Amino acid sequence: MQGISGISEITGDFELDIMYSEIWQDPRLSFKHLNVCATNITLKSDFRKKIWTPDTCIINSKDSSIHSSPSENTFVILYEHGLLWSNFRLNVKAPCKMDLKMFPFDSIQCQLVFESYSFNTDEVRLLWHDIPVTMMERVELPDFDLIGWGTDHQRLEYPNGVWDRAQVKFTFARRYGFYLFQSYFPTSLTVISSWVGFFFDVRSVSARITLGVSSLLALTFQFGNVLRHLPRVSYIKVSCTHILLIVSTFR
Repeated sequence: MQGISGISEITGDFELDIMYSEIWQDPRLSFKHLNVCATNITLKSDFRKKIWTPDTCIINSKDSSIHSSPSENTFVILYEHGLLWSNFRLNVKAPCKMDLKMFPFDSIQCQLVFESYSFNTDEVRLLWHDIPVTMMERVELPDFDLIGWGTDHQRLEYPNGVWDRAQVKFTFARRYGFYLFQSYFPTSLTVISSWVGFFFDVRSVSARITLGVSSLLALTFQFGNVLRHLPRVSYIKVSCTHILLIVSTFR
């Protein structure tokens, strides 16, 4: 994996760049009996369209594309015994499973799901390599920390046969420092500043009302500023409970 561009809570997905490799055996392409000097041949990317391929795809992707800088970033290597190694440099956008009940102290899980689109297990078996996922560089995101990843393999039964499914899952923990400084601390300071009204003269009714309304508007603005960057959900998030407790305790 080359890197992760970002995670969007609004659309519920993440975007990443990967070097995706496939290795399969096709005895029909063996050339050991033709040339004993060469053990492998590097072929142009358009050669892939002329041979049989396992037709694997990322079935849960929202969008994917092959990088072209300046030409299409693919290669195919054919080994003397008919083994083929195909590699793509892909940009992929895929969904993430988000549960915001513990926001902003939550974690999310994003995954890529691979299947052969055309062939069931009678023709194609999907297996992970011994080292299935390699990070080319440390993943650094402003809002999340990558805390782990793992692979999984399943066999799913469809009406027209059984298919292999290979999955890789990434787990991210949210960095909550931003929300402490942009929500929790300002809320506490706003509530504390509203205490100034207790020192006003009892006859300064307008000043007390102005201070109270200003504090309420400030709290509403701060809370709305955080919510507009999050998806609309029907359950209560822990951040809502915390802010309510802060307001109730200090008031």
